Amino acid sequence: MKTFTILGAGWLGLPLACELKKNYNVKVSIKDEKNRQKFQELGLDVFLLNEQNLSFLDKLLQTDYLFINFPPSKFEDYSSFLEKIYSHNKIKDIKKIIFVSSTSIYASEDGIYKEDSKLSNEKSPKVYESELLIKDKTDVIFRCSGLMGYNRVAGKRSSSKIVNDKDIKINYIHRDDVISATYFVINNNINGIFNLCSKEHPTKEEIYLHNAQKHGFKESIFKNEKGIKNRIIDGSKISSLGFEYKYPNPFEY
Repeated sequence: MKTFTILGAGWLGLPLACELKKNYNVKVSIKDEKNRQKFQELGLDVFLLNEQNLSFLDKLLQTDYLFINFPPSKFEDYSSFLEKIYSHNKIKDIKKIIFVSSTSIYASEDGIYKEDSKLSNEKSPKVYESELLIKDKTDVIFRCSGLMGYNRVAGKRSSSKIVNDKDIKINYIHRDDVISATYFVINNNINGIFNLCSKEHPTKEEIYLHNAQKHGFKESIFKNEKGIKNRIIDGSKISSLGFEYKYPNPFEY
């Protein structure tokens, strides 16, 4: 059985690990010890990895597939941390490296954004810097839109609060579709940079009101001010290769 390593077993990484363990020996990294027992009981090989402790990086990178999914905001020096991973001598032997990035890397201008669109460090400088660092050393880069699904419900945090930009189109991706896309690129041996975003883009007001009614929380209070740009993320490139989104419409989340 082949081995799959997930660096960053959080809200996305852990469900991915639980799905992958059906077909792979799965190793995961944890940033501290609090979840070790829980993850081990799920049948995962667990190793500590953070900016201060890279002792187990050698074991984590002894793998067939590598999925890197860290929130850059949680690091003091994210680029330096990634550099240590990518400069390890075992990295060259890995069959496929998948890196989770973000569509926040695109410029803050009105428009439709595809994988070859203008990039900017304006919104998320750490995301921008990390992609520059790993781009030529990574087989697959997933630029994910806002991750949603399960306990992440658009509008819930804004219940009863004032919300601006009500007419802005939203860009979301369901967690299950990121997991499915991971299987897709591995099973079909596909490389490249891919936006992951549901096809439909309702307005913020539409999706927030829909979810308030569906999940039973109080509606937000909407204002007309437009403080951000109307950016539409085009996630169709991976679809053109045969991938099918399970959730093409955020109303179905």
